[in-house]
Amino acid sequence: MKTVVLCGSPKGETSVTLQYVRYIQKVYPQHQLEIEHVVPRIRKLENDEQAFAEIVERVRTADGVLWAFPLYVFLVHGSYKRFIELIVERGAQAAFAGKYAACLSTSIHFYDHTAHNYMHAICDDLGMRYVGGFSPHMADLLKEQGPAQLTHFAGEFFRAIMTQAATQRSYPPLSAPTWQYLPGPIGHRVDTGGKRIVLVTDAEPHQANLRRMIERFQSSLAPEVTVVNLHDVDIKGGCLGCLKCGYDNECVYEGKDGFIEFYNSQLKPADVLVFAGAVRDGTCRPPGRPSSIAPFLTATPHRWWASSSPFSSPAR
Repeated sequence: MKTVVLCGSPKGETSVTLQYVRYIQKVYPQHQLEIEHVVPRIRKLENDEQAFAEIVERVRTADGVLWAFPLYVFLVHGSYKRFIELIVERGAQAAFAGKYAACLSTSIHFYDHTAHNYMHAICDDLGMRYVGGFSPHMADLLKEQGPAQLTHFAGEFFRAIMTQAATQRSYPPLSAPTWQYLPGPIGHRVDTGGKRIVLVTDAEPHQANLRRMIERFQSSLAPEVTVVNLHDVDIKGGCLGCLKCGYDNECVYEGKDGFIEFYNSQLKPADVLVFAGAVRDGTCRPPGRPSSIAPFLTATPHRWWASSSPFSSPAR
């Protein structure tokens, strides 16, 4: 029996999540696990359709799919989400439809359920047969009960595939809204009391509803809100999990993109931050754009803390 493991860690072979997958391989050598590191290769997968098609073909010929990923801040890594977007953008849903699926995450147990609920909904949207998820602490494999729990999780997943166990959809299909937001006249502008309000968005020209909402919000406050579009910010990527910032709060991206300057000049001085984006698959994303709200919220928060943020400052 073959299972494709779609690994969502930027650390690739050195990720903690992968060590859990390797343990499953040792316990169940009779089952073939084909491991695909999609996050470190996301730029190649975006630009090389053949490379993406090869992964899709492996999924098509597999008996099951194991989504394996670390959790940093509430959701899967932004590049993992980008891979999910590519599945829909390139019409590859049929390869996933009908496949048994399960989720394995590693973390320090900070709102793991939000990511697992999201991935469950993604599996439902793709027509997969979702069996369940397991979210151990990243160090659980070293504890007495950790290996047994992981073995049980994997065993139940394999058993579901072999017995063609019945599964049930939990999340209804998403439908695109057809309404138009047409704001009326502004009554009076609200005085913000001198507070600096920054609105961060990834709005594109065709997203008329979102852009009108932003304009209404901006013009309803005095003084006006500062609006920053992420498409105008040079962001090379999200957190790599390299922990270089742990030594002196200096990010590995220092001097390589415009994120740190953007953080220090726009986000850090703000009294209020507002995020505006379009919800399309359970969270914010515009297709085809790496500089979007979702990757920004799921892959860059650790870069905030590495960029001499007040949370990591020695003075705090």
